[in-house]
Amino acid sequence: MHEVSVIFPLSISGNGYGNYPSTQSLDKASDNNITTKYLNFGSYLYLNTFDICGLNTGFYVTLKRGVSLAIGLQICTADDISARDPIIVTLEGSNFNNTDLTYGINWNLIYNGNSGLTNDPGRLTCGQTQFFCNSKQYMSYRYLVTRKRALANSVQYSEVRLLGFNF
Repeated sequence: MHEVSVIFPLSISGNGYGNYPSTQSLDKASDNNITTKYLNFGSYLYLNTFDICGLNTGFYVTLKRGVSLAIGLQICTADDISARDPIIVTLEGSNFNNTDLTYGINWNLIYNGNSGLTNDPGRLTCGQTQFFCNSKQYMSYRYLVTRKRALANSVQYSEVRLLGFNF
């Protein structure tokens, strides 16, 4: 993702409920380096149920350039434990302000489907690009993981790349 003004995590750094390790922070998901990663425990440390750990976690970005048209995404695997790979993801768009976005208000679903990692490509490897029909430009995009490969205490990925026009 180029020209990102701000990447907003939907959780905070730490070792508790809904957190991510400080060394595996969100900025690693868009640093163009597949050897770094973003990992999120989601509800693991609170519920201790591996089936939902890390699900419904992600981030949103607001683009410096203003509105842009997303027509695809590509996700790259992290360095270990394939069970943590995102398999089903969503991408939503919005042109509203940060307060609405932080509270999950005014997002429009653009994509809900395969992450491109259904067939495990291996570690530190980018999956197949997933293209989708979209004709509406947005200033902000929200990415969430809704399903992972298998039981694991978290979700992880090394890169999320949004593809389109004016990115």
